[in-house]
Amino acid sequence: MQIKFLEARSGLPRDTLRFYERSGLITPPRRLANGYRDYDEHTLAELKFIAAAREVGFTLAEIKTAIPQLKAPPEQCRALLDGLKERRQAVVAQLAQHRKQLRRLDQLIQRFGGA
Repeated sequence: MQIKFLEARSGLPRDTLRFYERSGLITPPRRLANGYRDYDEHTLAELKFIAAAREVGFTLAEIKTAIPQLKAPPEQCRALLDGLKERRQAVVAQLAQHRKQLRRLDQLIQRFGGA
């Protein structure tokens, strides 16, 4: 598919797609006889993974190490799964910390006459 279709289907700007390609985050597309890039469905899957991983706090460097595992069968993705579980534990810990902060803020607000 041409980049304009990949842009529409992924929801990512063309500049971001090109940056990811230059950075080696996505599989390089094949080139057509006219020199145009021809992206496939796997590239779209990579982009959706990148977007989801960025949304939950992974860095591009972390994502780059995980991308090759997307081609492997799920049972061979142990490192990727471990990384996702570690990130989940970190988010749970952050949530606990934020809940504690909220309770303390509520106590302070109440103490100083707020409702």
